[in-house]
Amino acid sequence: MIMNERSMVEELLNRPPYDGSEECDNLFIEALRDELVFHYEHNEMYRHFCERKNFNPHEPIHSVDELPPVAVSVFKELGFNLNSVPREELTLALQSSATSGIPSTVVIDKITAKRQGKAMVKVVSEFIGKERKPFLIMDIDPRSASRKLLGARFAAVTGYLKFASKVGYFLKADENGLSYFDVEGIQAFIKELPSGQPVVVFGFTYILYQHVLKSILESDVRLHLPEGSKIIHIGGWKKLESEKISKELFNEQLARCFGICPEDVIDIYGFTEQMGLNYPDCACGCKHASSYVKVLARDTVTRSVLPAGKEGMLEFITPIPHSYPGNVVLTDDIGILEDSPCPYGRPGQRFRIVGRLKKAEVRGCGDILSSKLVFQQKEGTEIKSDSHLDIQYFRGTLKGNTGEERLQGIISCLNDKLDWLRQQPVEALIGIIGEVAKKWLSDERFSFLKDKGLLFLSNWCEASHLRQIAEEGLRGNMRYCDTFLHFPNSSKHFLKANSRGLACHWMAGNVQILGVFALVQCIITKNVNLLKVSAKDDGVFRALLNAFEGVTYTTEDGYTLEGSALMDTVAVVYFSRDAKKMGELMSGSAQVRIAWGGKEAVETVAKYPSMIDCETVVFGPKLSYAVIAREELSSEHAAKKLARRVSVDVSVFDQSGCASPHNLYIETGGIVTPERFCEILAEAFPKTEAQIPKPFMSPEQISAVHSSRGVYDFKGRVWGSDTMSWTVLYSEDNELCKPVYSRVLMVHPVDHINDALVHVQDYIQTIGIAAPEDKAIDFANKATMAGVARCPLIGRMLNFEMPWDGLFLIDRLVRWNTLGGPLC
Repeated sequence: MIMNERSMVEELLNRPPYDGSEECDNLFIEALRDELVFHYEHNEMYRHFCERKNFNPHEPIHSVDELPPVAVSVFKELGFNLNSVPREELTLALQSSATSGIPSTVVIDKITAKRQGKAMVKVVSEFIGKERKPFLIMDIDPRSASRKLLGARFAAVTGYLKFASKVGYFLKADENGLSYFDVEGIQAFIKELPSGQPVVVFGFTYILYQHVLKSILESDVRLHLPEGSKIIHIGGWKKLESEKISKELFNEQLARCFGICPEDVIDIYGFTEQMGLNYPDCACGCKHASSYVKVLARDTVTRSVLPAGKEGMLEFITPIPHSYPGNVVLTDDIGILEDSPCPYGRPGQRFRIVGRLKKAEVRGCGDILSSKLVFQQKEGTEIKSDSHLDIQYFRGTLKGNTGEERLQGIISCLNDKLDWLRQQPVEALIGIIGEVAKKWLSDERFSFLKDKGLLFLSNWCEASHLRQIAEEGLRGNMRYCDTFLHFPNSSKHFLKANSRGLACHWMAGNVQILGVFALVQCIITKNVNLLKVSAKDDGVFRALLNAFEGVTYTTEDGYTLEGSALMDTVAVVYFSRDAKKMGELMSGSAQVRIAWGGKEAVETVAKYPSMIDCETVVFGPKLSYAVIAREELSSEHAAKKLARRVSVDVSVFDQSGCASPHNLYIETGGIVTPERFCEILAEAFPKTEAQIPKPFMSPEQISAVHSSRGVYDFKGRVWGSDTMSWTVLYSEDNELCKPVYSRVLMVHPVDHINDALVHVQDYIQTIGIAAPEDKAIDFANKATMAGVARCPLIGRMLNFEMPWDGLFLIDRLVRWNTLGGPLC
């Protein structure tokens, strides 16, 4: 069934744009229900979504509150495939400008386009008048050779031409493709207009500011538009956040430059997912929903409907979209509904936009999918100056007044302790770390670190395990760190491992505990250590190092080492990324540089100068996933045990580690199907959460989980807790999906685990595996030859081991020296 032109929607569009009558409201609900039924009957993915939400549009709509909203993330990922009409009836695919990343896409047919145009004309005409007027467009002429510079703005620019009697374009491009405001052109255009003819200046907000307003202010040119002229702008304020200009100042300066009143500068809100529906500023300072739209505000965390006056995510409900299910859309825009009537008498819900929901902070290594690692500093980047030094742990005497002087003093003190540290037996160093590890685990003062991997760290730092690590890293004999000893199978050739000196660490903010593994190996190999922690460290390293004070350890041959003395060889500081001179001082003083973290963090370290013979180890942004062979799903019991191990890997560090799995590929053909395994995972996650408590989630993180679930409500299946503490997403595609974090696991069926090898890139660090040995070896051979560093068992993906990232760290922490020999 294809709707004819005399649909309920058409009748609604024949009503005045601001009609507050009960009859109009009833017509709105009928038209909306017709459209939702149409999508339900003609769009398989939308029907799947409705079934997931237990919503049947055939039932009467008692309140718009009860309608399940579609998140904008759905249009970002699935937009091209969300058509409710046959593809041959589609005439256009519209995309947003993507200021926040991936663009939204909506597919348009003739019916939808006609409705959009009619709604737009009726609403905008209320603010600029019904008569066509000359339009002065502050953008590139779409007929020019520079049209490609328009990008996604093309559709919006051409959409407003229906209001124009005459058009001029006054953003030009030079031979280098750089845009500039054509002042002379606009002056000539205005001169040719009939005297007193009002005009409309139109443009995107950021272009009006960056190219027009700034250009006029800098040149002292003043334009004088005829009385009754308007300036309308669209596109929002996101791109002007860094400019820190208020809407009031923007309106005032723009009005003064064009010789009109600030009240005639009109900001028009709208969004791609419901193109054609416009919300111009009213003189009351709010925006009004027209007769064709209802607006709700929802809580960012619970998604419950909020009363007027409460700030929340704005949801827009309209019957206008026909070719795609964009009738009930929950945006990322934050706003407030106003309950009081408009003082100017205009009907319609009033609301104010107060901002946009912040993107969830990237807390792990998975941001490698968004932007590959680049070590070069961008040209023209302004380096800010910051000289503040926060000294979080240092047992020496501070010298100097400035941050740089104090940092230099700390470096000097640490270097002065190097000779003492080199005299300490490696057995004593290992022993005292083992004793402190017991304290970390038993002392309640460290309980706040339990959800940060403290149990694994403590077990890893057991003396017996550290001896094994030292033996593996030191050519089979950890006492090479103490003195010259014979080469194996030689009586006259000796070998020794001397520490390099000062090891400088740049710690990650997402998984602080991982940095301790490197610190411990640096201590065992007798390097002094300077740690630069993240701003989000929250005292983690200070607490861990404080535990050494008051602890002593005596070796079997009677040598006693005091923890306080050992801590004289370690310091912890914080300075901002903008403190370039301190970063360069720390880097230039290091014999070893170890950098952990995401793209920006390791880029910053890589840009610093260093000594020619300095060893630099970068544990940078990586991504990991897991695979399960059908043989491992031979029974429900086996599947339950494996699901528990998967849930542990996902929960440790809350998926912030570089070895955390975000995607899981499961072979089909087993006794337990991939979809059934997801159901078993949903039973395992709550049990794991009881053992590994969920850290605090920000509203932005919760919203990101909501958005990811919203996409899979359309394309797959969703299991998850009501609190958003864990989520399992299933879809029938073999893709490597971008991480969401917060214990969100995306599951994909594959015919063979080797089908998951297509996702191996240079940024894949770990692939957890559950498969028979021969199958696992075959997979691991292929994966590691393609660049993967580790293929541990599922359940042990986050267990820090050597080698890590393809290298034995201890090799980079020592200089090997020989005596006697060689070849004897």
